[in-house]
Amino acid sequence: MRHHLSVGLALLQASSIAAEYVWPNKYDELEDVMMLLSGYIRKGFADAVSPCSFGTNVEGIQNAAEWIRTAYHDMATHDAAAGTGGLDASIMFELDRAENIGTAFNTTLGFMSNYYTVRTSASDLLALAVVTATSMCDGPRIPYRAGRIDATEAGPLGVPKPEEDIKTHTSRFATAGFNTTDMITMVACGHTLGGVHGVNFPEITGNSSAGQVSRFEGNNGTAFSKFDNVVVSQYLDNEPGNLLVHGSNETMNSDKRVFEADGNETMNALADAAVFQSKCADVMERMINAVPSTVTLTDEIQPAEIKPYITTLGLNSNGTIDFKGRIRVRVTAGIGRNISDLDVHLTYADHNGANASSPITTTKATTQGGTSSGLFREYFLWFEFATVIDPSTGISKFNVHVTTPSTGVVELFDNAGQGFPLEDSILYQQLQSCYSYTGENLTIAVAVKKERAEETLTLNLVHKVPRQGVIVPALEVRPVTFAKTDVEKGDYVLFQAQSPLASKSQSTTFDVILGEGDAQSTIEFQRTNVLTDVCKSL
Repeated sequence: MRHHLSVGLALLQASSIAAEYVWPNKYDELEDVMMLLSGYIRKGFADAVSPCSFGTNVEGIQNAAEWIRTAYHDMATHDAAAGTGGLDASIMFELDRAENIGTAFNTTLGFMSNYYTVRTSASDLLALAVVTATSMCDGPRIPYRAGRIDATEAGPLGVPKPEEDIKTHTSRFATAGFNTTDMITMVACGHTLGGVHGVNFPEITGNSSAGQVSRFEGNNGTAFSKFDNVVVSQYLDNEPGNLLVHGSNETMNSDKRVFEADGNETMNALADAAVFQSKCADVMERMINAVPSTVTLTDEIQPAEIKPYITTLGLNSNGTIDFKGRIRVRVTAGIGRNISDLDVHLTYADHNGANASSPITTTKATTQGGTSSGLFREYFLWFEFATVIDPSTGISKFNVHVTTPSTGVVELFDNAGQGFPLEDSILYQQLQSCYSYTGENLTIAVAVKKERAEETLTLNLVHKVPRQGVIVPALEVRPVTFAKTDVEKGDYVLFQAQSPLASKSQSTTFDVILGEGDAQSTIEFQRTNVLTDVCKSL
């Protein structure tokens, strides 16, 4: 919850942000992938589609078009009435089919694999790929929801093919929940980017050379590198260029049959640029939200106003607790925060709930100007903090105070009234953890309060398991029991868990679970790729 205060005065106003973000959240990683495209802290998800024409330096390739095509082919076999199929990443098992010809799918899935974790499903990433590619090509903003669950096997056949008649196309779109107008709109929106590759469809292009592509909006100019309605105007003006309209092989002119399916009523409407953008946003949102009936999607994911990142909460050699991290503050244009006129500090409560007397100060990050940028022109400013906590009092939660020095106005963020929670009965000891590349073995160390040292303590380690013929690995969570060491520091005792971890899984994640039921404490979604090959002594 965000409150607005003035320094030294009583509360002036309290207001809840719609669909208020609460930390931590199971979709934090997805929000990061969306909102940290570049800058001080970056995920780089849009790198492959920026600029819009980019094709990883491969002749004829446009990654943005490939991302949208992959998501459409994955969704196309959705059965809306039966509640099966849809955007579920089943396409990863379906690449031996004639309806999924070309390298675009494995190229797209290979890139998505860089972001694939137990918190970011392949199907959620494919949906985000559509949103990102469209945005980076100056297309409309498509609301993004998460929660998709990946299929574990191939789905049915049924992606429309260019040689099929209009009755078949219309029927298959209808099965997926889209009427004739939707079908025309989706094809027009999808074909504002990309084109027909001769190596895949020589019967259409008449040229099977590697790298040869006949773009839907023609090979002259750069219209293909912008999400616009040129594909519509060229069709209505009967201009050549789109070989799925004006191809010499009439059987393969699927765009022509689709576009004229309602007597050009929809295409005439899409000739208006604003209508085109609006209708594309609508139909593409519905496309990525076509999911099995067993899946419930989240509300639209919005950028968090304030988001903490805890980099260290662990014992140091002095027996005190190092508490380090970053605070990300949203400073997008128009929301009222001046990037040059902000300060941040934290207040916290001990493990008994009593408020600590001294605030935790922060400093503005300086690398890359201390800023990051995300989708939809979102902009963020970062503040760093580092302090030491007395383990006898500990820490249980904190609040974030964002001050505008020029006016004295303070925004208090208290995480929906509950504070940003921390757990000090179990501490992740990153410096005492390591990964041996030569031995392919992982060691994870945690410090546990002695009063809880007899409770069950488990490491849940995610392994990436190769699947034959599938570029995306399976993720298997394997539990490992911790063993108590003879190392003690004040009220804490050190535990270690060791596990074989193949080098292909080295960049993975893990959770630590202490205790059971209501008394359970966890350390979640920690990454192994930050570990060195030496476990240091405490």
